[in-house]
Amino acid sequence: MSKSTAPRLESVRTLSGVTLEVRYTHGRQFIIDLSALADEFDAFAPLKNPEQFVTAQVTDWGWTLEWECGASLDSDRVLEMAMEQAGLQANIEFRHWQDRHHFTLSAAADVLGLTRRTVSQYRTGSRPIPKVVGLACRAIDMGAHAPS
Repeated sequence: MSKSTAPRLESVRTLSGVTLEVRYTHGRQFIIDLSALADEFDAFAPLKNPEQFVTAQVTDWGWTLEWECGASLDSDRVLEMAMEQAGLQANIEFRHWQDRHHFTLSAAADVLGLTRRTVSQYRTGSRPIPKVVGLACRAIDMGAHAPS
């Protein structure tokens, strides 16, 4: 997926604790709990302070989520964390598969016999991954080639 077509952060709203509501340019909205991140990494520990946490803002034209303390996350990582917490593990695996093969949306669509739009929906978590698509991705990983 090219950077120009990748979903970017549109807005962020802080909720209670270390929880955010994020909206993406492709219309998806997620609630993300960052408490594990704040507990595990020193760079994110300041986010446990409510005064620091509420400084969350979208920067870099939607490519970054940033706090005044200097902590930041890129929009792609925020989306992946949101999908993990929403139980969309198959979609995350699909993203990793596409990235591993350096497939654009169009290339992945061609290889899988799908539309570019469907691949985009799988990548962003707006559509669940059917079992047959997951199996096709595994077959491609193992070196099988899709028929032309």
